[in-house]
Amino acid sequence: MSHLSHTHLQYPKRRVFRDGLATSKLSLAALLILVPIAAHAQGSPFDNGFTALQTLFTGTVAKVASLIAIVIGGYQFAHGEPGGKKALAGVAAGTGIAVLAANVLTWLWGV
Repeated sequence: MSHLSHTHLQYPKRRVFRDGLATSKLSLAALLILVPIAAHAQGSPFDNGFTALQTLFTGTVAKVASLIAIVIGGYQFAHGEPGGKKALAGVAAGTGIAVLAANVLTWLWGV
């Protein structure tokens, strides 16, 4: 057996504590820097939903509603209904505004 007992051994407790403290400070600093960057890159949680609604209403819904309006306006015009020409002119203007709504907003208000 060795002549040194367990009580005579010295462990670098302070150094381990300081290294751990430095590591935790570094981790906290990285967390405080990286989390806002990641959150900013993703944007608001509402952005994805509103973008999907914009795409839906200016894409699929606008095209289907425009198609239905064109068909109904075409029947009115073909059968000589009073106001058929006016209805088709309204359909043409409305279809253009509905499908190109995002561009109209940009043109009017720069949004």
